Amino acid sequence: MKLIISLITLFLFCSCSKTKNEENKLLIPKNNFSVSAFQKKLDSLNKNYAENDSLKIPLEKYDKRLNQNYLHGKLHFLILDNNTSYYVLDTLIPPILMCGNRPDFSKQDSLNFIKKNNKFIDLLQPIKTFEIVKILKQNQKLVANKEYNSPLNVSFGFKNDTLSGTTMYNIINFMEDNGMKSYTIRRMNEYEIMKTK
Repeated sequence: MKLIISLITLFLFCSCSKTKNEENKLLIPKNNFSVSAFQKKLDSLNKNYAENDSLKIPLEKYDKRLNQNYLHGKLHFLILDNNTSYYVLDTLIPPILMCGNRPDFSKQDSLNFIKKNNKFIDLLQPIKTFEIVKILKQNQKLVANKEYNSPLNVSFGFKNDTLSGTTMYNIINFMEDNGMKSYTIRRMNEYEIMKTK
């Protein structure tokens, strides 16, 4: 639930009339990025948005019933430290979102979702952390998806809560400057940690 709210809040926040630099200063510090501090900022922003009736919240991208520790974007990066990372590109066409009654969600559905996402993680490719911007640049048209006015999500999983230096600040600045405004940040799940050892 937190991840979905965070994603929605981030999308709303990026759509506001503030300048890009002001946005990044509020969400992504220039030095020493912390996942937990980022989540606290998003929770605070979400609370403010919830109290403001004039703001419209966009449709959720993910079903609330899914295990958020296993959610990933079209491009998924795992960041171990400032030198070592992994990435995988989801080549499947995103599902069409439909409104209305949703079918019952069984325990088996949840297990199938985790199993499917673990297969996705099996396709990880090792990279140097500085190559993340290069990969984002190569896939910019796909992620920004201006053709259908529906940007695809980029996700980041961190092994540790804190990443020292300006790495994350530089990545998010590049994304913001190039129309890639939908991103999710979380900690790595157990399967991701095991696959990156």
